Order: sequence, then C-alpha cells, then structure tokens
Amino acid sequence: MFKLRFWGVRGSVPSPGKETNFFGGNTTCISIENKNTFLIIDAGTGIRNINFYLNERKVKKIYIIFTHYHWDHLQGLPFFAPIFNSDIKIEIFGKKNVSEVLSLQMKQPYFPADYKNLPSKIEHKNLQKSFNIDDIFIETIENNHPSGCVGLKFSYKNKKIAFITDNELLDYGENITTKKEFSDFIKDSEIFVHDAQYTVKEIKSKRGWGHSTYDDVMEIAKIGGNKKVIFTHHDPMRRDKELKEILVDLKNRYPKFNLKAAKEGMEIKFDI
Repeated sequence: MFKLRFWGVRGSVPSPGKETNFFGGNTTCISIENKNTFLIIDAGTGIRNINFYLNERKVKKIYIIFTHYHWDHLQGLPFFAPIFNSDIKIEIFGKKNVSEVLSLQMKQPYFPADYKNLPSKIEHKNLQKSFNIDDIFIETIENNHPSGCVGLKFSYKNKKIAFITDNELLDYGENITTKKEFSDFIKDSEIFVHDAQYTVKEIKSKRGWGHSTYDDVMEIAKIGGNKKVIFTHHDPMRRDKELKEILVDLKNRYPKFNLKAAKEGMEIKFDI
C-alpha cells in the first residue's frame, strides 16, 4: 500500500465557510504513507485533523517534512496533538535551522506552550537533496518562491508521487528552476500535484508572489507526460462554485488528462 491523502488544500490563509466547504478551507497539509511509515508534508491547519487518524492506526513514530516556513505551512503545528504526547517520536525535516524557526511561533506571548519544552521526542534533521525515510525514497527540487521552497517526489517500489506547492513556473526573471527542469523532475510520476492558486487573468498583478496558474501547470504536465494532475493551494477567495467551473473548463480543454482539484479527505491509493 502506498497512499496520498489531502488534509489541507488552501493557500495563504484558512478560509472556512459554506462557500469553501466542498473542497475545504484548511491550509496546506498532506500525508504520504505505506504499511510501515507515515509522512506528513507541511503543517498548515489541516494537520489538526490527522490526530484522529493517527490514533486509529496507533502510529508511534511520525515524520514531518517542511517545504518552507511561510505561516500557512506551519500554523497548524501548535494544535497537532502528538507533539504533546511523550510516547510519540517525531522526526522533522527542513532547511536552515528548522528547530529555531518552529520555536518562534510557539513561545510567549504568541502561544502558551513553549516549543522547546514539548513532551514528545522530537528530532530535527536538515533536508537533503535526496534521502530515504525507511523504504520511501524522497527527491527534492528548488521551487521559485520568495524565501525559498522545495518540491518533493516520493518513490515506493514502482510508484512515484510528485508534490510541488508554492511554485511560480517561469522561464524568465529571477527563477531558480526552469519549466524544463520541473518537467524532467515529474515525468515518471503516476500522480502530479502542483500549486494552482491563480487564473491567467489574476496572475498579471501577482507575478513574483511565487504561485502558478492552472495553464502553467498543464504546460509542464504535457511536457512531462503526466496524465494524472491534481491542482492544490487553492486561493482562499476561490469559492467552490468557481473552482468547479474552472475544473470543467480545464477538462474540456485537456480531454486526455485525468484532472482533479485537491479536496480535503481525498485519497489516492496504490495497492502494492
């Protein structure tokens, strides 16, 4: 078994309410798991909902990978119950002093519990270009995003899942990574998940903010030959009705692709 699940799919800020309830209003958090290993990627507000699932599975060791440290990707961590459980072991991966960064939001006067005195057994590790967590192989790529961010590819047996959030697909300006490099990175992935916060019209006033359009994503999916594409990091102002309409339009324009908009609770599972 090799499974991807979405726990939070919004970008920038949580957006609860009846207009966003279908796809969900929590900020970015996904999980990748197999029979023996449970990985969490980013700790947006969606991470809070993983608590019940971990209790059901009786998970005692958790791995958390941070793509970057913008607030919408770490603001749920103080409300993640396992960090207050002395029986839980947690390994946290991130770039550049991850322990110090996480400590900043969990101390007085911002939060009553001090991160450095949490009862769980937390170990911090530097994020490498490629590495293994148990039998899951992980590769990274540098995204085009203010203050930096990494894209991730997870491989287990013969299946691969690419997850690239907070990335502006550019071939000009101050880009770190080109579209060709991204398409090479994702080309052998069964599932390709990418940030699509803006439409073509919206991004005209938001260039340099570090996010992509739906059509940007489809461009590299075509080059990489990725037929199963999932759009995520939905704009917090994007109502469910509008997102559904965008998806219908994309499916009409790209009929050979299996296209989805990430939704809280959505699972993609490989029986291997």
